[in-house]
Amino acid sequence: MKIKDNFWIGLLAGAACFGLFFLLLSLVNWESLGAFSVRAPYLLAFIPDVVLFRMMLVKWKLDKMGRGVLAVTILGMLMVFFLV
Repeated sequence: MKIKDNFWIGLLAGAACFGLFFLLLSLVNWESLGAFSVRAPYLLAFIPDVVLFRMMLVKWKLDKMGRGVLAVTILGMLMVFFLV
């Protein structure tokens, strides 16, 4: 099955990837670790988006979807730095 190269699907994929990984990281008790800041789970949740972005652009040749994932990643990181 061929995946349709669409910017909006890339936005949805990036947001879903971030959301699922953030839910997984929310199970960790970050206060007990002490060395991590409040922003750590948010920033760590963007790592799969960066990997997904690279795979879409280089391996799968899905340029528009890769741009959608990149847009979610950049906007999300800006929101973390300014709002958290």
